[in-house]
Amino acid sequence: MAARRLTRRAFLATAAAGATAGPSVFTPARAQSFNWKRFQGKDLFLMLTKHPFVDVLEKNIPEFESLSGMKVKWETLPEIQARQKMTVEMTANSGGIDAFFTSLHVEKKRFWKAGWYHPLNKFLQDTTLTSPDFDWNDFSPGARAGVTQPDGSISALAAFIDANVFFYRKDLFEPKNLTPPKTLSDLEPLVQKLHAPPSTYGIVLRGLKNANATQYPSILFPMGGTYLKDGKAALDSKEQVAAIDLYSKLLRQYGPPGVVNFNWYECSASFMQGQVAIYMDGVNFASQFEDAAKSKVVGKVGYAVLPAGPGGHFSPIYITGMAVNAQSRNKEASYLFCQWATNKANAVRELMAGVGVGRTSTWDSPEVKAKPKMPADWYQAYQASLKIGRQGLPEIVGVTEYRDIIGVAIQKAIEGAPPAQVLAQAQKDFQDMLNRTER
Repeated sequence: MAARRLTRRAFLATAAAGATAGPSVFTPARAQSFNWKRFQGKDLFLMLTKHPFVDVLEKNIPEFESLSGMKVKWETLPEIQARQKMTVEMTANSGGIDAFFTSLHVEKKRFWKAGWYHPLNKFLQDTTLTSPDFDWNDFSPGARAGVTQPDGSISALAAFIDANVFFYRKDLFEPKNLTPPKTLSDLEPLVQKLHAPPSTYGIVLRGLKNANATQYPSILFPMGGTYLKDGKAALDSKEQVAAIDLYSKLLRQYGPPGVVNFNWYECSASFMQGQVAIYMDGVNFASQFEDAAKSKVVGKVGYAVLPAGPGGHFSPIYITGMAVNAQSRNKEASYLFCQWATNKANAVRELMAGVGVGRTSTWDSPEVKAKPKMPADWYQAYQASLKIGRQGLPEIVGVTEYRDIIGVAIQKAIEGAPPAQVLAQAQKDFQDMLNRTER
């Protein structure tokens, strides 16, 4: 399928050449019922991002072309490069990209504020544009919230959803008659019982700045903390202090050496090498734990939801989606592609490949149950986590800047700085940033 990819420049040249000879079939929406071939003959160009969801999707794009009669070209880039290219294209108002894969946990507010997402509300309500079996309400509440803006406009259709869960070594828990913690107050005593360095460290979480910001809410949310209160920074609350105190204490006292600089790769590697008893991170990292070519803990890992706390029970979630470019000249045709990419059949394909999705019906699919790729408790933990999902990062323009600010505070706390002190500086920096970007 790589041969089908091409640069945008090449695609535009081809599209321009075919524009006069390739008629599109378009009739007014009111005069017809839903028809996949409504835009037969059109050409679409997609900007995609390197991602497990996209890997599965690309293999099946010929199915959409056969179904719709449209031709699809696309370019797939690493996330940061794709975002840079989107910025260039949108700033130039080229209209050359029809639809794109969007990382909503980073781009949601920024792209919306810039006017780059075409709102999908009217398309979803239009029975001539939306297949009868698409079923918007099949997406979990967290998935629907993740693609919906403060003004109610829907910016994308949810694709992949990652949820933070609790990974643990069953072979270490069972001899001690231990079970996953129900609450945060159970967590540290449990970690302490399993901590036996240098053979086994009690727990690993991301320590590296910026990267740690996506795992910190696994403790912050149940502790009752939030990022914003009445539109202002809320990083110096007592709940924040308690959360960063616990997060940093766990890593400082029970984490592997060097954990302050661990990103997901180092965390996963230490867990797969059998060096750590407990690991909390995105559920989709788990497929490598069950891969004998990469992991020494195959068959030894248990999966559970994160512990609850005084502030409630949550799982931070991170959502990607398929969006229609507001500058596209083929918005309705592009919507058909987005709709197909996130329909029930493709959701089943993704989950069978071990890629999580936000459609609730997918988890009960007979096809998924007949050929499970992961252990049963992985599916249970994932599905339960989606039900208590909350957007893991603040929905602001400056998500990356926020991650740097709180990330530095967490790192300093791991190294021993007082939590209240590092959060006081983070509060100031975060509010200054909000004053610049959220006007």
